[in-house]
Amino acid sequence: MHMKKIKFIILVALSGLLTNLSAQVRSEFLLEKNWKFTREDNSDFIKPAFDDSKWQSVTVPHDWAIYGPFSSQNDKQEVAISQDGQKEAMEHAGRTGGLPFVGVGWYRTQFEVPQFAEGKKASILFDGAMSHAKVYINGQEVGYWPYGYNSFHFDITKYLKP
Repeated sequence: MHMKKIKFIILVALSGLLTNLSAQVRSEFLLEKNWKFTREDNSDFIKPAFDDSKWQSVTVPHDWAIYGPFSSQNDKQEVAISQDGQKEAMEHAGRTGGLPFVGVGWYRTQFEVPQFAEGKKASILFDGAMSHAKVYINGQEVGYWPYGYNSFHFDITKYLKP
């Protein structure tokens, strides 16, 4: 019985040691501040040297649609809503409150990862983006996420530069 107790204590001690070791090698930081934003669209925006200094400064999360302009024309449709008993198509609006919910928005930021070194891995995690998010790092497309309002991540190890 005494031997089982010692094995259990050693196992618990080793388990705690391994947990502590893994906690020491992982670093996390938020990229919520120092973002630049524009509703314009241009393929030059991908280039790391592009000058985005005239873009709007924002923090994320950020919702560009709330700035308008609001209009019933933004989400107008001609349909018959069968749940309302409509037999013929008619004009409807207001599904989005008139928000300008379609279009392209670009977000850019710069960050350093001083604790990153050869042999380590790096991931970037997004808590959510509206939809059809393309992520670029150092001018290269890292990944594409077509879905909206849910989290996603990409391995960015090969896109970081020393």
